[in-house]
Amino acid sequence: MLRRSAAEASSWLQPRGVSTRGELRIIYYHRIDNEEHRSCVSVNAFAEQMALLRSEAWTILTLKQVAEHLSAKKPFPDRALAVTFDDGFEDNYTAALPILQKEEIPATVFLTTDYIGTDELPVLRDRRGISPLNWEQVRAMAAGGVQLGAHTLTHPSLNAISSEMMVHEIRECRARIQEETGVWAEDFCYPRGHYNEAVENAVREAGYSTALTTRPGIVSPDDTPFTLRRTFIARDDRLRDFSHKLDGSYDRLHALKQAWGRLRASGRAK
Repeated sequence: MLRRSAAEASSWLQPRGVSTRGELRIIYYHRIDNEEHRSCVSVNAFAEQMALLRSEAWTILTLKQVAEHLSAKKPFPDRALAVTFDDGFEDNYTAALPILQKEEIPATVFLTTDYIGTDELPVLRDRRGISPLNWEQVRAMAAGGVQLGAHTLTHPSLNAISSEMMVHEIRECRARIQEETGVWAEDFCYPRGHYNEAVENAVREAGYSTALTTRPGIVSPDDTPFTLRRTFIARDDRLRDFSHKLDGSYDRLHALKQAWGRLRASGRAK
């Protein structure tokens, strides 16, 4: 077990750091809110970050465009970037959308569909009582140019549930999005970044075009579309930190932290 965990940790220490010509970085957020919580980026900070992307001439791609590049193994444009949001918090509509529209930045929001339109989105380990989007807001975001992605029905760790439940979560989430919005979601995001070969295969067999992880690093044109790396943007990221994350300066540190967390979890599970 320890040897296998060490091998897994080694793979997580391959962040493929600083992006070079022809590669892509995907960044991800959870909440855009002024609450003092690691998963909340303040409204002003988010506005500064999106303005920076425009002032520094980043090429912002939709995930549809990302999938097209990967399918053709075509190099990405210089300074290519994609913006994503996980879970489906209400502030993605009330706070993030106006800023995205002001800067004309496309983005994708991954929806945990059983909680959309309810009183609470209980997906953060240390924070409860947060409001999710409702379906009217989701439809407005889609009409405003935001892509809709699937993030399961209930946000389970897909590698820790039965095969039947795993397939149900992956497929029915997209069916609910289509039922409520008419949009056929092409992109999937693994809850908590947890997946294994069986989960990856189930996502592929469900017909999605891409699947996104929480593994840090960049995306190359020859990468598999179903284990795409991303960079997390946190509450305490100053604008300088944000710039460093864009250029890959923190990729190896983030990979080390994630590998250590998995080693600790593996030790507790023995």
